[in-house]
Amino acid sequence: MVMKRYILTCICCGIFAGGVLAQQQDSIAKMRDAAAAQDSAMQRRSQADTAYRVKFNAMKYSMQKRYQPKGMEFNNKKFLDNFFFGFWGGYNRIIPQGDMNLSGGPEIGLSATKFFSSKNGMRLYGTWQSASRQSDNEKWSNYSFGIDHIFNLSTAFAGYNPYRMFEISTVEGLGVHLASLAGEKKRAGDFHLGLQMKLATGTRLDVFVEPAISFYTDNIDISGENNWHGYDLGLNARVGMNYRLGTFKQRGSTEAGEENFLDNTFISAAMGLQAQNSSLAREQGLLGSTGPVFNVSLGKWFLDLFGFRLSAFGSYDAWKENQKAGMDRMTLYGGGRAEVMLNPFVLFKKEARSMRWGVVPMFGVELGMMKKQDEQEVISKTYTGWTGGVQFKYYPIENLAFFVEPRMSFVPYTFTEKTISGKVNEYSFMDKLMNISVGVELRRPTRPQWQQLAKLRGDFTPYYYTSYAVGMTMPQQLNRPTSRRPGFITGAAVGRQFSPLSGFRLGLDFNNAATRLADAKVDRYTFTSLSLDYMFDISNWVIGYDPERKFGTEVFAGPVITHRFEPGKTYLGGEGGVRPYWRLGEQFDVFAESKLRLYTQRYINSREGKGTPLQLSFAVGTSYRFSPSYRKRLLESGFGDGTFWGNTFISGGVGFQFLSGSGRSMGALASVGPTMSVSAGKWFLPFWGLRFSGFAGISSWGQAAREDGTLADKRTMQGGVRIESMLNFLSFWQHDNEQRWGIVPMLGLELGKVRRQNENIKVSAAGAAYAGVTAGLQCKYYFSDHTALFIEPRFSRIPYSYRDVNVIDNYVGPRISTADNVMSVQVGLEFRRAGGKTLKELAARRSEFEPYYFASWNVGGNMPIHRVKLDDGSGLGVLIGVSGGRQFFPCSGARIGLDYVALPGKNGSDARKLISLSADYLFDVTHFMGGYNPDRKFGVELLAGPVLSFGKEPNKTNIGAEGGVHFYYRLLKGFGVFAEPRLRLYTKDIWSGGDLTPVHASFSVGTSYRF
Repeated sequence: MVMKRYILTCICCGIFAGGVLAQQQDSIAKMRDAAAAQDSAMQRRSQADTAYRVKFNAMKYSMQKRYQPKGMEFNNKKFLDNFFFGFWGGYNRIIPQGDMNLSGGPEIGLSATKFFSSKNGMRLYGTWQSASRQSDNEKWSNYSFGIDHIFNLSTAFAGYNPYRMFEISTVEGLGVHLASLAGEKKRAGDFHLGLQMKLATGTRLDVFVEPAISFYTDNIDISGENNWHGYDLGLNARVGMNYRLGTFKQRGSTEAGEENFLDNTFISAAMGLQAQNSSLAREQGLLGSTGPVFNVSLGKWFLDLFGFRLSAFGSYDAWKENQKAGMDRMTLYGGGRAEVMLNPFVLFKKEARSMRWGVVPMFGVELGMMKKQDEQEVISKTYTGWTGGVQFKYYPIENLAFFVEPRMSFVPYTFTEKTISGKVNEYSFMDKLMNISVGVELRRPTRPQWQQLAKLRGDFTPYYYTSYAVGMTMPQQLNRPTSRRPGFITGAAVGRQFSPLSGFRLGLDFNNAATRLADAKVDRYTFTSLSLDYMFDISNWVIGYDPERKFGTEVFAGPVITHRFEPGKTYLGGEGGVRPYWRLGEQFDVFAESKLRLYTQRYINSREGKGTPLQLSFAVGTSYRFSPSYRKRLLESGFGDGTFWGNTFISGGVGFQFLSGSGRSMGALASVGPTMSVSAGKWFLPFWGLRFSGFAGISSWGQAAREDGTLADKRTMQGGVRIESMLNFLSFWQHDNEQRWGIVPMLGLELGKVRRQNENIKVSAAGAAYAGVTAGLQCKYYFSDHTALFIEPRFSRIPYSYRDVNVIDNYVGPRISTADNVMSVQVGLEFRRAGGKTLKELAARRSEFEPYYFASWNVGGNMPIHRVKLDDGSGLGVLIGVSGGRQFFPCSGARIGLDYVALPGKNGSDARKLISLSADYLFDVTHFMGGYNPDRKFGVELLAGPVLSFGKEPNKTNIGAEGGVHFYYRLLKGFGVFAEPRLRLYTKDIWSGGDLTPVHASFSVGTSYRF
């Protein structure tokens, strides 16, 4: 048993020892294999390290891919690839090193940049810089050219990505300069360093900010003799943009060159008022300092949130009032703005383009020039200032907006003065400008919209048009009167639109202007102008031609010739302006028109004789387009006869007028005098028309004692033309040719001449031309298809200035400004042109007409028309006459008349008698306008012809001319009655007895018989 246990124990131990030994041998083998592998790896590493040490390059090692992001592929197959054109504006300042002290000033630059690799580029540039020497305000100008190396840090550290939103690059380069100051010129060089921070706002456009420091040679500020440093330092701050050329893919696009730079661009124009809120101008008050402001802008939205706008502007305001001289001291501003725009609405709405309303804050830099009028001289300064505004706009259609834009601008400048002792004092000021403008913005359509609109150009048909406008005008001058008075302007034009973009128009307008002369009185002048304008429809150019579009804007420019009535003088010039319009229908437009005229010489006088060649006007008006298709539809509805003469009319009226307001020294009823008018007009639409009238009237404005002690009225006489726009409210809804009643309000301008008698009754003050507003209301009744009886109350405002003149005493008084408020009431007849079928039927009946002879007799009264209205009167004479004649055609005839006039003399004595022989041409207005109708009972004829009169001393025989109106009514086939007002004008004063006048008026009634 013991042996067995021993044997078993040995066997087990042997087995265990063999397993352990086997494990040890396996471990030894593995360790040996591992050691061999380690030796082999070490050997290979040693060999690799040996090879690496042999070919080692530190720069290549530092730029291995494990230290540089892979980035996108840099495409540079063509020269224009990665080529940029740049533009910037900014601020420059030279830090004085000697005794020179230049102010900061604006800088403008252009550049061309080419990247030859993803990180390295070269830039060629040219700049213009300006500043002023603060000791004496002398202008410093600098032109420079240079070359820069641009290293893209963003690409170097983060890899090349042409679509990266924000990048930073270093700029280092050399420049050469040509500087000038006070007539002295110097050349200089520089080395500069900068940092360009670039924002990618579109596929091809970048906006950048670039601060820089420059080391100049000491000639840059033209002070090398006094600069012991031998160099100058300069600081630059630039804001600009780069536009990429060459092949370039949009983000996520597979085709090259899909984006157009014009996408999301816009243009705008605006005008308004500017006031100055700086401390030096607060005595004026905001309203007292106001002046006009104009600006035009170009811009682009690079992102829905972000945009950029460039603007050119001009404005002026009053900063000081000289109460003693009665003249305002003005400040003129002009220049450009570069602004960043933000659209906060896109943070709340995804599709910003579909929004109708917009609120766009903007801020930026204003580079400009200021001319400030001081007591002795005009201070001229360039400046760089901050500006900001908010634009509130509304899009009535997708691509056109109207906006209101309040704005604030800060204009810094320095002023230096030298004292008697030679000391130079320097002062710094800041003009704080507040303005508000109203304007229109045109936004380019999207590409699908543009392509669709381009197809519509073939639908355009050229057309003629006529227009009429009325508004205000004012000279634009630095020496403006403290109390300004705007004038009136009215005009009519005809034109033709040749294409959706281009047209021409010929215009005639009348306007007046006021100015303050050396005697501190306000003088008024009246002008007439003829202009030829090229019209360019900027809305069809920017947003495409759409025949259904209601809103649009035109710009225009062309030559103008202007004649001033008193004293007579002619001026040549040019004009330009903006004309927004709104189409009410296929043929009818309303528009507003702002216009600026520049003459080759000063067209108006002013205090101290400085005057101005500039005139600004603003008017609103209507336009009518002659369209065959629309006329055809109106003709089918019974409006017109298809010719220009359709819906035309002529009318005449007589009545009385009187003065109201402060332009008289007697009661309103005591100022009553006669008035008359003759008119011609046309209804272009059933509810709108134009009327042109000639008129004359007499009123009394005061009384004065004559040399013999009797009282006589001082008269004021007006005569001229009226241009009026008419509205027919009853035809707004439906045109009715059978309508008998009419109520027609009228509004327009009155252009004429007024003569106002002075204190010395025998002498009249010099006549003055004027332009005034007039308004009337015509209430009429058509008692036949083509004849209406009307009553027309009217109000006219007549501003003018005059001087009392007495040629006997060689006396010329001071100029006096006044205004007559003339109220008048006329009764008259209107003759409307027959149309359509009616006119053809009446024309066919002309063959029924047979020429005939007639004889008539008449009785009535005759009265001389004196310039002076005498209270004792000169009596009303009796008129008796006979006549005979022949009617050759329905509209034409002639007659010979003989009449006798007996007029009692003063105080019932010295009776005067007159025998006259006349030959008259008779024109039947009724048959001309309404067509010949032998059954017509009532008619009107116009008469005119020469007259020969025989009287007592001093003039026994005199020749003259007469004109009048012959109203007739046929009672039977050959018998009729008539009434005839008539006016005669002789070549000499025909009466004896002291009451001398060449003008006579008569009114008579009578009967006539046709053979």
